[in-house]
Amino acid sequence: MKLYYSAGSCSTSCHIALEESGLKYEAIGIDWDNDKDPNVGLVKKLNPLGTLPVFITDEGKVLNQNVGIHTYIADKARDKNLLPPVGTDERAEAYTWLGFINSDLHKSFGMLFAADSVSSDQAVKDQVKKYAVQKTKDYLAFLDDRLKGKDYLLGKTFTVADAYCFVVTNWAKWVDLPLDPYKNVQSYLGRVFERPSVQKVY
Repeated sequence: MKLYYSAGSCSTSCHIALEESGLKYEAIGIDWDNDKDPNVGLVKKLNPLGTLPVFITDEGKVLNQNVGIHTYIADKARDKNLLPPVGTDERAEAYTWLGFINSDLHKSFGMLFAADSVSSDQAVKDQVKKYAVQKTKDYLAFLDDRLKGKDYLLGKTFTVADAYCFVVTNWAKWVDLPLDPYKNVQSYLGRVFERPSVQKVY
């Protein structure tokens, strides 16, 4: 297995999942700003969208979406319980969290990162940022509420959904969005950060 990723980006969550899995893999960091990095051109060939992660399975299949990669890794390392068994309510709950992170939380943070590039009109930029900040706060409040009394998203067990959630939620510090109002989120991030897999990747 081979993972192409960029440090700190959403693709880092796949790197954490691989560390948690105990599977044999190769992780290759991509420097988008380095035109001499041959892997930049390779990634664009592997994924015409020009985005990361790019993951090559044991069977040679190329995957380029976080949810698919996380599911593949978890199913390859079933003894690590990185996803609950297929057909259970808990499995559906894990997919629900992966969907929330991918479709809601990730997207709202993405708008914050992109606010300055959506228009040359400052008023438009300000409006986009205002909207994105509020949506992100709404999602963080939702996450904070659901983390009450839990160690991880599904309770006591760390899953690949936590790897993804940890990386995306940590983007708050890059967009100057204080996490002080979200005490459960803060505790959760600290807890995940202490895991050996995260320490190794970060």
